[in-house]
Amino acid sequence: MEKIRTSIYIDAAVWRRLREEAAREGVDVSQMLERILREYFAEVPAASEELDFDPMDLGVVASAVVRGMRDEAIS
Repeated sequence: MEKIRTSIYIDAAVWRRLREEAAREGVDVSQMLERILREYFAEVPAASEELDFDPMDLGVVASAVVRGMRDEAIS
């Protein structure tokens, strides 16, 4: 997959939150941002093997559900 390098302007607080989440998940910021954008555009990352089921749109983003559950557990 071809990668490009780019510059963007983003709110400092949003950038700090992105960096914190990436560190918490053990990925770099680029990987997390790409995953967020793929979810936004409803793309499935390329898998090494073909999936044997059809994805279902349940109207929720799994990472948001997991994040909410993690936040509840911490509280």
